[in-house]
Amino acid sequence: MRRSTTAALLALATLAFAGNSIAATTPADAIKYRKAVMSAMAGHTSAFSLINFGRVEHRDHLLAHVDALAALGTQLKVLFPAGTGTGDTDALPLIWQEQEKFGQLITASEKSTAELRAAVTTGDKAATMKAFKAVGESCKGCHDRYRKEDD
Repeated sequence: MRRSTTAALLALATLAFAGNSIAATTPADAIKYRKAVMSAMAGHTSAFSLINFGRVEHRDHLLAHVDALAALGTQLKVLFPAGTGTGDTDALPLIWQEQEKFGQLITASEKSTAELRAAVTTGDKAATMKAFKAVGESCKGCHDRYRKEDD
């Protein structure tokens, strides 16, 4: 009986600590995370492009890159929480002023990365090129309107 009580208390304490650590995300950490995800997407997009256009070999890596892009694409909708529009960010305040329009662009990005993955999986080169173009357009659409210009 004593062991089960101790184990239950330990499990509750662990859950309470885990819940507190998640709830304590600061805007600065949320921005760092957003930047990390965006950098990962850029990296996988570059790697895909280098492989797909024959600049490097590694065709067997192509699916891994599009799998990652599709997975990261599903995360975009949670990367811009309230309170993360100021600080060390290139995100423009317009994101939070135009949440519906911004959300539509995020949905388009999620859809385009999923379609790229599907096209690569089927081996359809024309569909792959069309989907890759759509990924680029969806990224550009958000960045042109909602991201500060590089200095």
